[in-house]
Amino acid sequence: MKPAALWIACLCLASAAQAESLAGLRKSVVGQEVEITGHIGTGLDLTDPETLSFRDEAKNIYPVVFDAGRAARKQLEGCKFAMFSGGTPCAMTGKAEIELDGATLRLIIFEVTSIQAPAKLAD
Repeated sequence: MKPAALWIACLCLASAAQAESLAGLRKSVVGQEVEITGHIGTGLDLTDPETLSFRDEAKNIYPVVFDAGRAARKQLEGCKFAMFSGGTPCAMTGKAEIELDGATLRLIIFEVTSIQAPAKLAD
């Protein structure tokens, strides 16, 4: 399931079960593990050019904490989004844990199934 779709499903299910508590909703989402498919790269954070972002198949962008090891991190060299032209990010599949920071949904990528070489992003 796509992270965005999972987030919406969690909101619907959790809001029915715990409609009285926003804290309860947050608690039900934080820490959930999801399978991810999309593109990863740097270049979308204007304050830090090395910050990683993940774009899912629905083109939703998520900030990333990459915790999948040094070997996987080295495969990300050259994976870069361009602010206005797509760039050359890397196609990636794997698993991530959901983290909430205020209203921001962040992905903690802890497992990589595949990372492709940097390639032009078709938009």
